[in-house]
Amino acid sequence: MTCVSMLKKIAALGLLLALTVNAGFADSVTEYDLKAAYLLNFAGYVEWPGSPKPVTICVYGDNPFKAATISTLLAAKTGQIDAAFKYPLHSTQLTDCNIVYLAQSEQDRFDKAIALLRNAPVLIITDIQDGLPEGAMINLITESNRLRFEINISTVLAAKLKISSKLLKLAKIVP
Repeated sequence: MTCVSMLKKIAALGLLLALTVNAGFADSVTEYDLKAAYLLNFAGYVEWPGSPKPVTICVYGDNPFKAATISTLLAAKTGQIDAAFKYPLHSTQLTDCNIVYLAQSEQDRFDKAIALLRNAPVLIITDIQDGLPEGAMINLITESNRLRFEINISTVLAAKLKISSKLLKLAKIVP
């Protein structure tokens, strides 16, 4: 799959979200709808030791994602990505996750969560606009009204994860 086709798939998921009409589902796609799509798509471009099935995506802290968005995304990816979203209440539960999204509400406790996961095969994702926090692997940022992402290769390699070159081509690489 080329970088262009990956971007097309992300755009198609965004369009799917925009066209989906569910009770309680907003008419327009929000920033967090797109971020949820990114979290799910990242699962398809990362290799973990032991190839977990399903890939467990954990949202730690205040959940900014709508349940209807998550349901729509999982349904759209059926047969492509075997994933499940979970919402742990305690940092000790994060070691059971393959992807951890650290919500901005947990920004004061990032250090504790990141220390707990240091070198574990867990992809740590944040969305801090001031730069990628130390120990995090992917940071979702907004530049020129577009959602982009930064990747710290060193922390990814330390966790024994492999990220597809297709995903790396789209990222801003942070030393």
